[in-house]
Amino acid sequence: MLFGISFTGFAAKSPAAEEGHNIKIRVKGIHDVKCVIGYHYGKNQFIKQDSATADANGNMLFKGKTTLPGGVYVLSMPKSILEFIIGEQNFSLETDTANMIMHMKVKGSQENTTFYEYQKQAYVDGSAADSLRKQMKKADADGQKKIKEKMSAVNKDMNDFRIKWEKSNPNSFAVKLIKAAGEPEIPETPTLPNGKKDSTFAYRWFKAHYFDNFDMSDERLVRTPFFDSKLEYFFKNLVPQIPDSINADADRIITMMEKNKEMYKYTIWYVLNTYENSQMMGMDAVLVHMGDTYYLSGKAYWADSNTVRQIRRRCNILRNILIGKKAPDLYLTDSNGKVITLYSVNAKYTIVWFWDSDCGHCQHETPILHDYYVKNKKKRQIEVYAATIERKPKPWIKYVRDHKWGDWINVWDSFTVTDFNKVYDVYSTPVMYVLDKDKKIIAKRILSDQLDELFDKLDKIEEEKAKLKKP
Repeated sequence: MLFGISFTGFAAKSPAAEEGHNIKIRVKGIHDVKCVIGYHYGKNQFIKQDSATADANGNMLFKGKTTLPGGVYVLSMPKSILEFIIGEQNFSLETDTANMIMHMKVKGSQENTTFYEYQKQAYVDGSAADSLRKQMKKADADGQKKIKEKMSAVNKDMNDFRIKWEKSNPNSFAVKLIKAAGEPEIPETPTLPNGKKDSTFAYRWFKAHYFDNFDMSDERLVRTPFFDSKLEYFFKNLVPQIPDSINADADRIITMMEKNKEMYKYTIWYVLNTYENSQMMGMDAVLVHMGDTYYLSGKAYWADSNTVRQIRRRCNILRNILIGKKAPDLYLTDSNGKVITLYSVNAKYTIVWFWDSDCGHCQHETPILHDYYVKNKKKRQIEVYAATIERKPKPWIKYVRDHKWGDWINVWDSFTVTDFNKVYDVYSTPVMYVLDKDKKIIAKRILSDQLDELFDKLDKIEEEKAKLKKP
């Protein structure tokens, strides 16, 4: 993570309150061990809120002067965990390690009573379904048919219970939680005027309605085990992995969350962090968009000056070298002292190769690129602008001559004015950029073994365009 931005600091601070919290938990089967309660905040993050030591009978008291922020909490024990809801601040839970769901008893918390009512029914029906699935593996055709009927009955039982349970507890956070964890049911695919079914309807409808059952005004949903996973599924499975699409959907979702500070903050962080660390080429356009739209505009009001400064520096570098942008020109010198600019290179495709003769990775990759160049120069109509980042020419000149690489363009910065890091984001070597005939960036940070795939793809695009132009 280039910015070093941690989101754990985003978690809501527990506001001071006179009554505080007073939570009694008894778990039969544990004793004389320290346990912790806290909530999930993002992927694999656990925000600790309080701790207590279980006595000989498994009794624990979590008591403090602060009001705990609402959400799904976890009691972390040495060998197991117990989930419960923080809504009320004064209640008790009692259960047994033999079966913590079915043995649960709640006092003083309607939210947890409702929550465990659902959990118990889900456990019963889930156990029945598991048993039937095991039987299915051993059954013959007739037996499998009967088992399928039983499984349908189990599914119907759970669905009927859920509908009744939701109607009985319309204002419960537990109900809101279960709804948010689920997915919207896709309606029947409509028939087009030509009589055929709309093949894209299911995807488009599901994407548009993915967050329908997710209350984006309720910040308690941020403190649940699944909020991050909902975002991950949406952005990685429903949004086309194209920067423009990602940016548009990110803005749409974030706008829906503007009144929910916790969800708003986390989602902005999630999108920036996900695509900053993406291995897919071109995703730095998402980073620039998120930086410009939220951090540099002041909308990321929680970000300190150091974070904003880092993001501004990064965006200023990347903004000019995004895929589709015209590459910055370079004024470099060959071994004879002649200035050869990048824009003076006349080729259908120009490969800009930033390297260092003293770099081990460069020593491995540069011969591979040169072999590719020799074999494909005419076929692919390519030229290589091999720019060393070295400041002393003698080692570089000797290395090039020893390897007989004089058939492509070898240059260095004899003026010692180019900051390759700032201009082309060269913070390590080697780095490759591929430019079209107009010097627009069409690929970057790839290696020689990816060039054929790239050029084949570009050839197909050209062929398709040519077909469209034909009368």
